[in-house]
Amino acid sequence: MTTPTAPEPPLAGRTVLVTGGAHRVGGAVSRHLGELGARVVVAYHSSAAAAEALVAGLPAGGLALQADLAAADGAERLLAACADAGELPDAAVHSAASFLGKTALDTSAEEWDRVFALNTRAFFLLARDFARCHGVGSDGGRGGGGGGGGGDLALIAIADAGALELWTDYAVHCVSKAALLPLVQVLAKALGPAVRVNAVLPGPVLPEERSTPAEVAAMEERTLLKRLGDPHDVARAVAYLLTARFSTGTLLEVTGGSHLWRGRLGRKEY
Repeated sequence: MTTPTAPEPPLAGRTVLVTGGAHRVGGAVSRHLGELGARVVVAYHSSAAAAEALVAGLPAGGLALQADLAAADGAERLLAACADAGELPDAAVHSAASFLGKTALDTSAEEWDRVFALNTRAFFLLARDFARCHGVGSDGGRGGGGGGGGGDLALIAIADAGALELWTDYAVHCVSKAALLPLVQVLAKALGPAVRVNAVLPGPVLPEERSTPAEVAAMEERTLLKRLGDPHDVARAVAYLLTARFSTGTLLEVTGGSHLWRGRLGRKEY
């Protein structure tokens, strides 16, 4: 009697790049994709030790690479480094972000440009250069042809519930994340059928370290589930979109319903 073999992990054979992948939500994404069998390229800006330690613990291994994705050539240089290391990804998750806590009137032009460069422009450049690396033409076909898509090439932007809830104390952050939503759908139209492009919008899954117990309690109250999520909820959503071969242009909320809370009780306050 033969012993049944264990099923192959769902992401076995895949190489996934995760920007901002060394800590917080990005770190949870990197670890979860690695547990599902992917080789993970963890791109970091300054968290070298954390990135190296994370990669060392992944079952299928991976690579840690430094990158400045706010720079105009950051994505191009990062993908070139992946290719030079023999780790050109077939999927990329853009989790690197700036979370600037300022009102609109307190935000300088330089801060505005810096946040948009990392939160929004970097995903556009990553998508453009990713497509070029895989020979995707302007018609969405590979190698200049317009054939059907296999569904394995995939891009995911980590957006934010702030794109829907519009927090005034994080003005440019919310606007930059909101700009990702049409960008994801424009790219889905432009790069299909060869590349699927989707977004995950996390809600209250990881409070800032400086959050007080009262602030955390308020976050819980402003979800329909009356609790916080955790970064692994976001990681599972990313894994789903990497394997959902008939999903593109999708904006997947992982918010516990916080994006629907406003006005639930017929009141104006948020």
